[in-house]
Formats: sequence, structure tokens, C-alpha cells
Amino acid sequence: MSKQLPPPPLSVAFDVPDGHGAIEVTGDERGRLLLLAGDPVFLEASNRRGSMGQLATRAGLGGPSLCEVKYLTDWLSAPGLVPDLRTGRIEPPDPECLRPLLSLLAPGRYVMKAEAAPDHLRVVHPRPLQVHSWYADEDLALVTTDAWPPRDHRAVRGYRDRIRAGSALPALVALFPTPHSCVGYLLDGHHKLAAYEQTGTRPLIIRLTPQAPRPLQSDDLDRAQAALSGSTPRHQDDTLDRVFSSMRAEPA
Repeated sequence: MSKQLPPPPLSVAFDVPDGHGAIEVTGDERGRLLLLAGDPVFLEASNRRGSMGQLATRAGLGGPSLCEVKYLTDWLSAPGLVPDLRTGRIEPPDPECLRPLLSLLAPGRYVMKAEAAPDHLRVVHPRPLQVHSWYADEDLALVTTDAWPPRDHRAVRGYRDRIRAGSALPALVALFPTPHSCVGYLLDGHHKLAAYEQTGTRPLIIRLTPQAPRPLQSDDLDRAQAALSGSTPRHQDDTLDRVFSSMRAEPA
């Protein structure tokens, strides 16, 4: 009788002891906040209206962009992550393969897992100083952090051809504030995601999550409200005011 191989691990934990803190995520049930170079840039939260209504917004163009703080290798173009034929699960990669990106995170312990995106995937693209609202009726939503749709059409075509060939599938990297969050911030893979959408293929996603998520603090909300509400159109500013009021009313 042949020996049965154990299933691949669902996740791997690793430490970032000397992270530069250029990319940091905080949040809990009240709301989630992405900070770049220490500045609040993206907020995702429930608007407390309708059936799990959600919203996302970002600060103005004067803030740092993800392009300015990230560095990735070509490894993500073809990481060799393949679902197990028996279980369908995907073994997460060696964290060292992502070390250039991981070094930009805030210091701490993180959990990594790899998976194919669910069939119902929403792409949320909040524009500067605007509020993007939607109903959270999908299994997963990714908040874009760079230009969308991507401007480099040649790169998208290259990934599209590779995906259609069915080999060496590219991977996206998304940062989630909590293990159970259904909304993540897309750190890398905008061109890859566009190519996946064009082929109708479920994207391969590498999920990063702090092992001990940091809840939002009062000073987080103060800085986020100052950054995100400064020049927002009045009707959208009212929406943000209601969201921040709700977040402050809930216990930390």
C-alpha cells in the first residue's frame, strides 16, 4: 500500500523583525485603515445602511502612493503555486521569496496563505477624495491601491497570454487586517488582476494578515478623518462623517 502524503499546510506564520513600516494595516469590526509611510491613505468600513453596505475611500494625490514604497521581484510573475490535485488546497510559498515586500511591512508576526479567489470577486477602486460604496454580497473584495485599470496594456497582455496557456500562473499579493476580513488591500498584482479578469479565470492570491491584528485607536480615526475628509465633496463628506461617527460610537 502506498503511503498517503499529508495535505499541504493551509498557512505559514513568519516574523518581520526589522520591517520599515512603509506599509501598515490596522482595524477591526469598526473599520480598516491602510497607512503608507505612516500616513492614512485608504479606509474601508461599513456604512451601517442596507445589507452589509460597505465603502472605501482614499486620501488625495498629495499622499504617498504604493508605487513609491513597494519593491517586488519577478518571482510573483510565476511563483509556481499549484493546487493539490486531491484537496485543491495551495501550499503557501516560502516567506523568503517575498522578503523585499515583507521588509516594507510594520514589524511583527504575520500569517501567509495562498488560495484561488472565489467566483464572486469584487474589485473596488476608490478615487482620491471620493467615496466608493457597494453592498458586500461577494465572497471577497480587493481594494486597488494603484491605477485602475492598469495603464501598461502590454504587461496585461503578457499575463493574459500566460494565464490562457495554463502554466506558471501569476500571483497577486493582498494585505488583510484580520484573518476573517472579506476585504483586502491589493499590494501587488494590478496588471495580473486585469489579465485574470480578461480571461475569466479565478486569480491566485497570496494573503498576508497580521497574526495579532491592531484595533483602530482614537488617534488613528483622528488622522484618518483629517486626511480623508479635507476636500471631499459635501454629499460624500456627509457619508464619511456618518461613518466616522459610527466608528467612534462603537467600543474599541
